[in-house]
Amino acid sequence: MRKAVLAIVAVVAAGPAAADDGAAVLAAGGIVFTRGTPVQMLSEDLYVSPQKVRVRFEFYNPAKRDVATVVAFPLPDLDNVELGPPTNIGTTKYDPVNFVGFRVRVDGQPQAFATEQRALLKDRDITGLLKAAAMPVNVTTEGGRQAREQALERMTPAQRAQLVAAGAIEDDTGFPNWTTRTRFYWAQVFPAETTTVIEHEYQPVTGNWNTSRNLFDDPELAKQYCAKPDIAHAVTLNGAAYQTQYVLSTAKTWSGPIRRFHLTLDKLKPGAVLSLCWDGVLKKTSPTTFTFDARNYVPTHDIDMVVLE
Repeated sequence: MRKAVLAIVAVVAAGPAAADDGAAVLAAGGIVFTRGTPVQMLSEDLYVSPQKVRVRFEFYNPAKRDVATVVAFPLPDLDNVELGPPTNIGTTKYDPVNFVGFRVRVDGQPQAFATEQRALLKDRDITGLLKAAAMPVNVTTEGGRQAREQALERMTPAQRAQLVAAGAIEDDTGFPNWTTRTRFYWAQVFPAETTTVIEHEYQPVTGNWNTSRNLFDDPELAKQYCAKPDIAHAVTLNGAAYQTQYVLSTAKTWSGPIRRFHLTLDKLKPGAVLSLCWDGVLKKTSPTTFTFDARNYVPTHDIDMVVLE
């Protein structure tokens, strides 16, 4: 299938690393089952914009028995050393725990979920050490940064020395050296020979910054976003750029392909431009949206889109 390119725009760095004068993107995705099940995905309706991700799944259990499993929504690791001081990722909520505003509904009803958030230093789990010093595990949100500063002010010299000795923080600055791992999860029963609808939404951690340079002069960026040279060099970048990623191709923990897949990409403003590489035909359906439909769909790569205003 040919690759469809919606428009040309960029000025971003790939992956979670922060760009100059900007905030880093964080690539999240959909839900996963903690173990393989016979449950099939009848449909996935996915909406992605720089401000919101919404997903509606229809799962069918063909077995003559109920299937119980744990459903999880894992977030990518936040490596504070890689992100660098000051720790700077894109748009997040104030809450350092549910920092993407994750919400889920099952068969139309709100679903309660638990949160697991751990601090990892190489191969060691130092979550307990941080909590004993009243240090938040996630220090990338505004709330987390404020709580970290308060913890550093209040802890005793002995507590600080213990964190330094463990390698958790730098001696002079108190900067964190650990990686934060977060996932939300709940117990789910899929009744026998029944369809279950699971819907979730969250605020993506969109990378954002202002720029006036055309970084499509960089052939690697032009390739990353399928930018044709004759068009890319004609683009004048003089505004805000937003990069949003969605993990689509990994963590398939159900049985078989997606029977019906519907994707909507929204650039939010009619005057904005949007660019990404995509295997298939993206149809313009409104001044801001583009859609893609497929049957028996098996994703081959993730969504990495850029919007320029």
